[in-house]
Amino acid sequence: MTIVNTAAGALRGIRENGINAFLGVPYAAPVTPERRFEAPQPVLPWADVRDATRLGPVCPQIPTYGPVGTAATSKLAFGEDFLTLNIRTPDPAGRAPVLFWIHGGGYAVGSANEPVLQSGAFAASGIVEVTVNYRLGALGFLHIDGKPDNRGLLDLIAALEWVRDNIAAFGGDPDRVTLAGRSAGGFAVATLMAMPRAAGLFHRAMPQSGASTAIASLEDAAKLSHRFLVAANADDARLAALPMERLLEIQRDLCNQSYEQHDFARDGTAAMLGVPFVPVVDGVSLPEHPEIAAQAGRTAAVPMMIGCTTGEYVTHATAQPDMDFTLCAKLLHERVLPCGLEGSGIVACYRAALPDHSPRGIWRAIAGDLVFQLPAIRFAKLHARFSRVYKYLYGPLEADELGAPHGAEVGAVWYRDGSNSRDLPERQRMTDAGFAKAIHNLWVSFIRDARPVAPNGSWPLYDAERAMVLQLAPAGSHIVPDPFNGREALWLPAGHEDRGPV
Repeated sequence: MTIVNTAAGALRGIRENGINAFLGVPYAAPVTPERRFEAPQPVLPWADVRDATRLGPVCPQIPTYGPVGTAATSKLAFGEDFLTLNIRTPDPAGRAPVLFWIHGGGYAVGSANEPVLQSGAFAASGIVEVTVNYRLGALGFLHIDGKPDNRGLLDLIAALEWVRDNIAAFGGDPDRVTLAGRSAGGFAVATLMAMPRAAGLFHRAMPQSGASTAIASLEDAAKLSHRFLVAANADDARLAALPMERLLEIQRDLCNQSYEQHDFARDGTAAMLGVPFVPVVDGVSLPEHPEIAAQAGRTAAVPMMIGCTTGEYVTHATAQPDMDFTLCAKLLHERVLPCGLEGSGIVACYRAALPDHSPRGIWRAIAGDLVFQLPAIRFAKLHARFSRVYKYLYGPLEADELGAPHGAEVGAVWYRDGSNSRDLPERQRMTDAGFAKAIHNLWVSFIRDARPVAPNGSWPLYDAERAMVLQLAPAGSHIVPDPFNGREALWLPAGHEDRGPV
């Protein structure tokens, strides 16, 4: 048993597998009905020693986004007091670098309490690890007149501020914080890099399989709000009184509708991603799109390690049991309308560039590029104009756009020798312990020194002139030209040679 003191009171942790753990630590007040759509409120101090030996509740959620989102939905109990952190530290008396990890799940599902994040892998490697729960879906991202936008991101900023003020008590160095996350967590990292209030709260950035795609305009956010209120038969003032079960049902239906039936007229730019509840460029908390901020050098001037898996859309593409080129173009059309393009034109360009691909392979290539690969390339190149950038690809490159699916690297990143993997989904169980350990050590090297050490030596910086990536695969890791670089040209409409999908 270990006790530490925070600004709000003392916490009692637990020693597990050689690691000091403090679980369910509140960084903001509970999300009661009257606080659902307010900015995060401070934690009320407590007098006695607070128990921090068990995981707390997670953000309310139900399965959404079809089979992919259902697999990512937390099966753990939810409640109101979920604005919490899980902290694991090698030594509360030390001063180690800090990993601040944001979970994925399409901004609607998932949690920091999932089994894969409980290994203590980074603490065992000398890093203070912090995983964070935050408001998802409508709670975190529904635009409501008179309420602050981007509440989920404001939660994350409040958690980063808590880390700044308290992490030294856990043996962490508040001047060496790495902001990291995967999927929606990666989207959140890129967005926080463009939020003025987050400036100075982190010192390295590590977005995985997510960059700057999931952003809405105020106009698009208002469209979603209108649809939500119609479904709820309520106005803005009555949303706080809506039963949580009903709020989640409406949220699920709108998410599934956006994911399965992309409609630009209905969803605006959210149709590109199929995720409706996303950060909003509100001119206040988020003044501008992260790519615009990066182009002007207004993103956080920190070293960045960014990357994707080689088959980002392998799992997503199973949502349609049958696929031909006509359906591929139809599915794509509403997604690319924000770019001034047509689905059939993009399919034709990709078929010409990738003649050996099947219809499903073309869909994997196009959708994977639109949502993951090309945003990562654009954001990496823009940020590289002002700060160091290292880019990786996880997994082997396989024919027909197969490879490591979205999320395949998480089990390796959080791998720890001797940890129990029985509670993990099969996709997160590592069969090659040596490879998993090499991936974990690579992440540790960036968190520790901001200059990651590749398994076979130096890792060159990534920029528009030197688009070199570290490809990570069990058969060997090598520095190679970015195989997805150049595909931006397949998205350029005639007469707009300077434009790609945004």
